[in-house]
Amino acid sequence: MKVKDIYENALALNISRMDDEDNLEFFAIKLFNLVLSEVFVYNNQLREKKGLQLMEKAPIVKSIDDEMPYENELYAPLSYGLASKLLSAQEEMNLAGLYNNQYVILLQLTCPAVPVEVI
Repeated sequence: MKVKDIYENALALNISRMDDEDNLEFFAIKLFNLVLSEVFVYNNQLREKKGLQLMEKAPIVKSIDDEMPYENELYAPLSYGLASKLLSAQEEMNLAGLYNNQYVILLQLTCPAVPVEVI
């Protein structure tokens, strides 16, 4: 899966709100990198559950044609996270808030909290 898939989902969620898609791509990559850093711990949780090596730091993508560097389970949360950030950048705060709530809910459903013993 490519970053472009998530970008296109975010645009589809915001179809009536996005003014000029061509100018958004530059900002979308920057905002997507912010979302990647927010979701970093969730991705490592999924990787640990699958027995995969943990990532040491959040990746940075340079283009929408880059491969999506996280587990496929995060496809929907990342789409909503990017959509929320794009709307916030355009000062569409009501819809941005709704999508941010969906982003958080999807993250929680995808990576539920794991009980651990506190010493």
